[in-house]
Amino acid sequence: MKIINLLATIGITIGVASIIFVVSILSGFQVMNYKQILGFDPHVRVVLSGNSNIDNSLINYVRNSNETKEFALTTEKKSALRVKDNIKIARLLYISPMSKHYLEGLNKSLLFGELQPNSQNLIMGAKLAEGLDVTRGNEVELITPEALEKSARLFRPLKGSNYLVSGIFYSSVKDYDEKQIYIYDSNPKKDFIDIKLKSYELTDDYVVKLQKAKKDLVIFTWKDLNSDFYRIMQFEKVMTIIVLFLIILISAFNILASLSMTVVQKKKDISILRTLGMSKNRIVAIFRNEGIFIGAIGTILGTTIGLLLTYLQDTAGLIMFGKGITIQSAFPISYEYEVYLAVVVVSVLLSWGATYLPTKRISKIDILDGIREE
Repeated sequence: MKIINLLATIGITIGVASIIFVVSILSGFQVMNYKQILGFDPHVRVVLSGNSNIDNSLINYVRNSNETKEFALTTEKKSALRVKDNIKIARLLYISPMSKHYLEGLNKSLLFGELQPNSQNLIMGAKLAEGLDVTRGNEVELITPEALEKSARLFRPLKGSNYLVSGIFYSSVKDYDEKQIYIYDSNPKKDFIDIKLKSYELTDDYVVKLQKAKKDLVIFTWKDLNSDFYRIMQFEKVMTIIVLFLIILISAFNILASLSMTVVQKKKDISILRTLGMSKNRIVAIFRNEGIFIGAIGTILGTTIGLLLTYLQDTAGLIMFGKGITIQSAFPISYEYEVYLAVVVVSVLLSWGATYLPTKRISKIDILDGIREE
């Protein structure tokens, strides 16, 4: 095998293996981050009009749906926490679980304490607690928008409500750990129905069914609630695939260059074969098959190596996190078989496409000129 053909094969192998392995890791990080976020956020949020008592038929539909795992009534507000002269802005979620396991994801992230119902208690993120210099059992002053409005309207000093810190959680998600507060509130008047499904992958289908069953609902999915994060993750994945595909593209150019040089070098031989009666299409097929063979070998080797690395990372943890960075010890893996198939197909097509220009030159070879040179 020529050196340039060998380099093309190695390049395609590295490119295909890299895409399969890196995409598996990126997808693993996506799934891990989605699970962290969805331990706190709902898969689907239905907005209730006018902060009124909820429609029982809607509640029954949500409760009886096969896709529904848990749901709760919630209200979200921007608030402030004050401890002496230290004030922090926070996102407050009043929550009234309609099923007992709704807080399961939150409870798993609790460092200590618990969210206690029907009492002047709250739980907060670890970074928020650190910023306020409070721990479990300390008292904080909660200042809601209503308290601010009342203070401004009556020209009175700003006065909030005192709450006891009953628990502190750590989610590894910066936005939650620095800003989130939860209060268990049984008041039936809420702004949202927050729904957790059996899998986040059911979200889009569930929303379509819900909109058909209940008209004129304002619905947000977890993608809408975390739109910036979701777009960044998708963009990062797409750009990584594009960059790694450049390796395969460069290798395809090596195939093109190799075949082009071969056509020039074999011009006389091609002319003789044509004179002996071999058809132009048969000669073209020989060169085209050589290019496809190089691409196929590189693709098969790359796919095998990529899948092997992915499997070893999944089972043995080839690449580990630094100690204490996260609960999971190794880089996560998620298998993306559709992407793997697309990589294989595109790699072979690029190799086939690289044969087009060299084989086109064969049809332009003048038989008499080739024989005259011989």
